[in-house]
Amino acid sequence: MTVHPGWNWTTDHILMVLRHGASNGLEYIYRWKDRLANTLNDPDYASFWSDLKVYEQTASAENLPELSFSLYRQFRETGERQAYELAYFERRGRLAALGLLAAASPSVERLQLLEDLIWSVCSEHTWCLAAHVPEGKEEDAREHIDLFAAETAQTLAEMIIMLSDVLDERVVRVVRAEIECRIFNPLYRKQRIFGWENAEHNWSAVCSSSCGIAALLLLEDEHIRAKAVQQTIHSMNAFLKGYGMDGGCAEGIGYWVYGFGFYTYLAEMLRIFSAGELDMLSDPKTRAIAAFPGNIHLSDGVFVNFSDSRERETIPPGLLSLLSERQQIQFNVELCIPLLTEDPCRRWAHALRNVLWSNPAIYRREGESELPPAPVYLDDLSWGVARGILAAGEQKEMIAAFAVKGGHNAEPHNHHDLGHFIIHGGGENILCDPGSGEYTQAYFAPGRESIFQIGPQGHSVPVIEGTVQHSGRQAEARVLYTKQSTPQGIEIAFDLTSAYPEAPTLARYIRRLSWNGPSGTTEAELLLEDQYQWQQPSGTRNREHLIEKPPSVIEYFMSRIHPVMQEERVQWAGNKAVVTMQYDADLWDAQVEEVETVDHDHQRQIFYRLALSLRQMANEEGISRDHSVQETWCRLKFFIHPK
Repeated sequence: MTVHPGWNWTTDHILMVLRHGASNGLEYIYRWKDRLANTLNDPDYASFWSDLKVYEQTASAENLPELSFSLYRQFRETGERQAYELAYFERRGRLAALGLLAAASPSVERLQLLEDLIWSVCSEHTWCLAAHVPEGKEEDAREHIDLFAAETAQTLAEMIIMLSDVLDERVVRVVRAEIECRIFNPLYRKQRIFGWENAEHNWSAVCSSSCGIAALLLLEDEHIRAKAVQQTIHSMNAFLKGYGMDGGCAEGIGYWVYGFGFYTYLAEMLRIFSAGELDMLSDPKTRAIAAFPGNIHLSDGVFVNFSDSRERETIPPGLLSLLSERQQIQFNVELCIPLLTEDPCRRWAHALRNVLWSNPAIYRREGESELPPAPVYLDDLSWGVARGILAAGEQKEMIAAFAVKGGHNAEPHNHHDLGHFIIHGGGENILCDPGSGEYTQAYFAPGRESIFQIGPQGHSVPVIEGTVQHSGRQAEARVLYTKQSTPQGIEIAFDLTSAYPEAPTLARYIRRLSWNGPSGTTEAELLLEDQYQWQQPSGTRNREHLIEKPPSVIEYFMSRIHPVMQEERVQWAGNKAVVTMQYDADLWDAQVEEVETVDHDHQRQIFYRLALSLRQMANEEGISRDHSVQETWCRLKFFIHPK
């Protein structure tokens, strides 16, 4: 399916419009240096440029880390990725920093450092990460294209065009030769098929965008360049198919930044090089995708972080500024120019465009009130998000928010978290999602659900009769209803039965969540109702064989805050807000477990998992009988109020 009728662009049409707009495109890139130079004394960018100078000082004083075979082999032999990637991204960080500094304020010393860096990167055995080279294909790794090989090609291509008047021509020729050998030859000339070309997730966007930008800038054969653009558009079509019409990203906000960010970078470059004829941001679907960060922003730079994402994510301000201009979307966040150091992968594309495109006029100013939008339900993802103003007495007002996840357990970067929810207050997720774990070989291998961040053990979902949620598309949260109950309220009900196929007597499991959001009041409330219906075990027909005790159920609730146990209440005290849960102590036993883990950035984390265990006794309030079905209810109330 073609996403947009205008995307049926023939090779001849692409060839024609690129001939018309190519000179304007190159002139556009030459002007980048002026924009970079103009920000050198701008206070909004002072920390950014200071951070780059640290890389320059390091490059002057320390040898470049080597990408040795000893580091390379660790992934295959131990599953360890960190050592190789730390060296790899240090190299890319120095390259990006020196490239930006040389463009903004060139000097002989800077250019020599940069040329040595470029020369060294061109000498690498592969531009891929060790974890992305197919096993047993090391001899072909030079022509293998992963995310970072593609990004390296884009970085070097943009760099040598922008700095063509100051770089040594021998370095420029080597860059062109390496990109021809590593990218253009396998992808556009040999027409090798890479799996990411048809992927419906971030890989298709990042790889095709980066390679496509390099092709626009460096391919001299205009017919091959036109075919390369057509091939790139095909992959972008595949990427957009991974999104529903709600614009939601199942991979999470971090991968929205990555995938849709690079989609946008290619779209803008292609628009410039085609004199406006080829516009990939003209499709209505892209406006919905562009709105995703605003839909899931809770407050103070904290986002709904289902799947492999961080709670605090700095959305590249250059990306947001361009999308605001092109899609007429306002983002309710403060301007922040992130440091290169804050990006673990040291991405040139983000850093460069943060300087080129950031527009302070679209951002909320410090001290201005943060006005929450109306509740949002993303139909295709089955995510619900609601926010409201929580009055805080003498303190400043704060945002209280709620988010819940449906979907299915075969999504990209999937976690087993159907029915999982977040309660947010005062700029932090008090009942939270653990986000992404440390990427190792095991993180993407069979049995990955045993990892804390991936499995149900790391989420606010139940264990039913000793069984947990299953993987696969058949394990889904079937939406029974969703509605906006008040201006800041939302109600959702899921049938989650299919997620627990191994629960021996489970007939049906329904989770209902009703969020009564604040509207200038001092309290918000969440009512959670879990309804379990049990069937007779196989072979039991007579009443005397009916189960007299309910099957086992353990309800889990996740937080970074140690809960305080009180009589029939549990309390989590955040920095500015407090969440209190009321439960029936006659039916449920409560206990807390401390869990230590490592996050995506290799940092130690502590989580606290509250477990409510159903007491194993018959109780009229918890169980009703009709001779064939038993029913168990878990009714909980959560209140959030200022601290």
